[in-house]
Amino acid sequence: MATRISVSVKGLFGLDEPERLLDELAARTRLSWHQQEVDQEKNLGGIVEIVLIAVVTKTADMTVEAAVQAVKDVIGRWREERLDPPEASIRTDPEPQSDDGATDAEGLDG
Repeated sequence: MATRISVSVKGLFGLDEPERLLDELAARTRLSWHQQEVDQEKNLGGIVEIVLIAVVTKTADMTVEAAVQAVKDVIGRWREERLDPPEASIRTDPEPQSDDGATDAEGLDG
């Protein structure tokens, strides 16, 4: 069984901040992360929402609990570095499997 970790961040962003956050999450968790687009216009210095997703499989080097704690650490530190910290939430959900046993998600590790 695989578990999807979703991080939703809503607030003020610079142009390269989502990519930098993805890189930090990947380095800390050793998982492949990708950004899922949210239906809204991107604008310079405006309020935007991004959703970052990774999938932890039972064969991954890191347990789900350890991965979630690492994500909380990264997001917490990232928010503390900002004068106006964005809202952030972390969610875990079981990842559905197809008939051949593979998960239906991108960013799969393990």
